[in-house]
Amino acid sequence: MPFVKYPRITMANEKNESEHKTVTKKHMARQEKEQKQRKIVLISVISILVVVVLLIAYGALSKTVLLAGKTVAKVNDDKITVEQFQNRVRYERQTLTQTYANYYSSGFAQFLQSYMLQIQNQLDNYISFGSTVLDNMVAERLITQKAKELGFTVSDEEIDKEIQENFGYFPNGTPTVEPTIEYRPTSTLSVEQLALVTTPTVMPTDLPTSTPEGAISTLDPSLPTEAATATATATEAIPTSTPTVDATATPIPPTATAYTREGYDALYATVIANLDAVTKFGDAEFRDYVRNIIYSQKLYEYVTSEIASEQDMVWARHILVASEEEAKAVLDRLNAGEDFAALAAELSSDTSNNTLGGDLGWIYQGQMVAEFDAAIWPMKVGEISQPVKTSFGYHVIQVLGHEVRQLSADELSSAKSTAYQTYINNLKTAATITKNDIWASVVPSEPTIPAEIRTAAQ
Repeated sequence: MPFVKYPRITMANEKNESEHKTVTKKHMARQEKEQKQRKIVLISVISILVVVVLLIAYGALSKTVLLAGKTVAKVNDDKITVEQFQNRVRYERQTLTQTYANYYSSGFAQFLQSYMLQIQNQLDNYISFGSTVLDNMVAERLITQKAKELGFTVSDEEIDKEIQENFGYFPNGTPTVEPTIEYRPTSTLSVEQLALVTTPTVMPTDLPTSTPEGAISTLDPSLPTEAATATATATEAIPTSTPTVDATATPIPPTATAYTREGYDALYATVIANLDAVTKFGDAEFRDYVRNIIYSQKLYEYVTSEIASEQDMVWARHILVASEEEAKAVLDRLNAGEDFAALAAELSSDTSNNTLGGDLGWIYQGQMVAEFDAAIWPMKVGEISQPVKTSFGYHVIQVLGHEVRQLSADELSSAKSTAYQTYINNLKTAATITKNDIWASVVPSEPTIPAEIRTAAQ
């Protein structure tokens, strides 16, 4: 009997083992499948988290590092980045803010209210302010490109000298005062001119000067000097020209420097450190800024070097009206014998001279708008023009004089300014300039005038 049972037990065990093996394989397959699914889910979750983190990081970077490198404008192949633009705007704002504070604490604030309010309004309209600064930066790039093309260079020594002089530090002594230009007596009126001019006229010498683009002249916004505060504006300034020096004049020895090199270095370091902390416009940016000013000065001297101090000039007067019909009516009355000066007082819309008989004074070539300028040069003394159309309206012009004259200092400066402005405008026309819309969204509105010293609107 025992012998019969053993085989049955063996067969049963084999069957159980076979079933166990079959169950285990299915179980393992299912486990593997579940593990794969869990792994896929885990990888998906991790991927999503990584993408979210990257998006957050990119968003943070795009507002800082990546944004700083984006282009707000391109001048030919030269890019102006967001960082450069923002730093410059903050610098200009700090310059005006410091100017305002100097006015406020000068003891003459009540007499400077209009200037202070003008500065305040400029700073408050920060988008317009930023647009002006960007235009200036574009012009500076054009000027620098052209100056380099012409072979001009600016050395570190020139930059040092420019900064030192604007900080009032003169290692070789204070420069001597240039001798004034001696002007010859002007011609007297001829019999013909006396007959034409029936009423006293004013011969203006202080002509308004246009402002060429390219450089802002104030270098140190922190020095409370009149020179700094008077020129610290967000508009461009004319590089200073030097009058002709009499070579026979006895030179005056330079005076001693106002303070030591150590004092200057300490002051400069303090100013730059404060500037950098407030505006991120540090030493490197400041020196680049000065370099652009020197390039502008050199290009200005190059462009204006051939403008003579004596020029063919026309003395003219005009009557300005709105329409051609009105201008023809003026001509009819003049042809009927009415007085030019009286008609100017009655009809001319040019309030700057209508009470002076319409007198424009002596005009150098290129001073007036193109249509007016082209009309007056061929005219003879005493001749009255047909209606001349300009952007201002219709002019009836009479020439009172035509001769070579010596320009006054203001007239010469104005002539140079006009020539330089025309040159820069031509550079703009020939250049490829693009401004990206991003500039308006990144314009800083700080620094600004502290609330406690703001001027109430008038």
